[in-house]
Amino acid sequence: MKRLNTLMIATLIAATTFAQSKNPTNKKEIDDKVKQVQQQLDKLTPEQKKMMEQLGISAKVPSIPAGTTAADVNAAIGGDAFGVPSKNTALIGAIPQITLTSAMVPTYVKSLGDYVQKSIANDTKVFGQQVYAVFKTNKYDAITIGNAAVGYWSSGQLELAVYLMGRACVDNGSDTEMLSNFAAMLSMGGAPHRAIPLLDYLNKQYPDNTTILNNLGQAWFYLGETDKANTQLNKVVKAFAYHPQANYTQCLIQQSKGNTPKAIENMKNSLAYSYSPDKVNQLRKLGYSVKGKDMRKPFRPDPNPLGLQNFVRPDVPDSYEKELKLGADWDAFQKQVNEKLMSLAKELLPYQQAAAQNGLQAYKQYQNAKGDISKMTTTATQNENIYRKTAEKNLEEMNKDGGAAYRLKAAKKQVDDLIKDFMVKDEAQRKSLEKQNSIIADKETELSKKGENIGYDNCVVQQKYSEWVYANYNKPLEEAYKNYLHQWYLKITEELYWKQFTQEASVFEATKISAKKEWLAALGNTRYLATNKYGKCATPENKDSRYKLADFDEMHCAYISVLDFGVYKQIDECGKMRIEFDAGRLSGNLNFKADNNGKDKFVKATVEATVIDKEISVGKGPLQVGASVKAGMGMEISSNGIEDVYATGEASANAGSTNVGVNGRMSLISGNMSGGISGFGK
Repeated sequence: MKRLNTLMIATLIAATTFAQSKNPTNKKEIDDKVKQVQQQLDKLTPEQKKMMEQLGISAKVPSIPAGTTAADVNAAIGGDAFGVPSKNTALIGAIPQITLTSAMVPTYVKSLGDYVQKSIANDTKVFGQQVYAVFKTNKYDAITIGNAAVGYWSSGQLELAVYLMGRACVDNGSDTEMLSNFAAMLSMGGAPHRAIPLLDYLNKQYPDNTTILNNLGQAWFYLGETDKANTQLNKVVKAFAYHPQANYTQCLIQQSKGNTPKAIENMKNSLAYSYSPDKVNQLRKLGYSVKGKDMRKPFRPDPNPLGLQNFVRPDVPDSYEKELKLGADWDAFQKQVNEKLMSLAKELLPYQQAAAQNGLQAYKQYQNAKGDISKMTTTATQNENIYRKTAEKNLEEMNKDGGAAYRLKAAKKQVDDLIKDFMVKDEAQRKSLEKQNSIIADKETELSKKGENIGYDNCVVQQKYSEWVYANYNKPLEEAYKNYLHQWYLKITEELYWKQFTQEASVFEATKISAKKEWLAALGNTRYLATNKYGKCATPENKDSRYKLADFDEMHCAYISVLDFGVYKQIDECGKMRIEFDAGRLSGNLNFKADNNGKDKFVKATVEATVIDKEISVGKGPLQVGASVKAGMGMEISSNGIEDVYATGEASANAGSTNVGVNGRMSLISGNMSGGISGFGK
């Protein structure tokens, strides 16, 4: 719904620009503009209206869809840029003037549940009652129902989520995680005034809990009390400098005060923990161009992709004698490298043919369409990888000064310069050595006269020539080769890591084969400069080489995160997300409304979850961003849905599957947006 609203409002603003009038700044002004523009369009002649229709422009101005909130309008007008709400005196005055105690919490939570039921749409309430009834029939406890509510929230079903969370909190009013999540939903839904007493109570119980402090700060921000908000948010970022939501909101506050450098710092800190295109756009509007290093790597890269480090070159000679002994190993090594390269070329051929075929089909379509791209057909694309933008930025920077491709080019130049210098000086040096070590006849013979130059001792010259080559070229060349291979390794490793997020499966398979070829070709071209120019003056060991080239490893996604909300699982495999619905786990006649295509509304928030860990539970309150956990995961949610998934604790450093089950701990951390539920705010 929000995207449609944005398009409609933007179109309206563009249409009214011709009148050089002030752009609308609220819902009432937009409604007035709609009427004015429609009146102008009604005056057009039939011919003018027909021309507009041919251009794809309707002569009827769309009205704002039912249920659009003031927050939706503000976000659409401002593009979510630096939107600091004005002080809402009505809601501030409606904050219940009570100080909750543990004995009072159940009654207050019950009143919140009643408020929710009166505020949400009737069909949602009926459906929520059905879902809740099925949960209870199947003996789901309150915590599991609360986690399912977080799942519904993260999928955009805000009203159903807050209804279920309210019912779960009524069933178990002592669980601080659920109470915190309920308060966060109320705030982001548009009722921060109802959430504040509950958050104040939780803050007294757990005064250093960053999730509670953030949610309290965001509630005050929604009400336009930016100073009170900043007081709480400062405590959050002091405890965890990269808190994604607290930093984001502080950026908005700082920019509203004209402190652009501090605003940039806050937004960069938010981006460092979790990614969203919105954060990148905000930084761009602030005048800062995001760099790859500003964004967190989605997960720890494989330190040895494809088993590149399994390949070991033969021993490198450092003298003429060792050169003769090791020659057989180097011959075998280069022979096996060449054979493997030919095998990989055959392996790559089907992918190249498929790519060429696809290109030919696209060209034929273009010809048949006579240049009209709208007439061209295409196959359905796979789901966009949530890490694509981060990957593209890092791939782009690889070719800049200081990037992996730049460093490789510099390393290759060092190798080439040494070889080029050798080629220039080799012949002259050999002639010089031959002259310096020439033999002068000391008596008359049939072959020469006394004092005549009769040649040189091959082995003497050979030894001195080898010493010159090894001292001036082979030893520094070996160091240059090591650096060259290291830079190749870094480039391939980095490219494979980022390209897995930007390429579809078949293209990435071809990329991996090409990477193998690049690595082998580089290895095969790192042989020393041979010095055996004057015959074998040392007796080499007669032995067959036992050198065996290593094999490549397979490369698969080793990082899988599963967040189980009970009714569905959110699964992320290296940035490729999918949802698995599992209604079969619940008996009963229940028509789930959820699907795989996203929902009408999302709000800015972060979800942090962890497997049950008693060590981090006792006396600390709700799960916190940046907390030390054994294994967990998090999600960044914005107006576009789920935009980032990341591992936490040990899961961030080790490959494997992180599965947070329905009984795990889940915290909803408020973002800087309110008004997600149209019936709230009363």
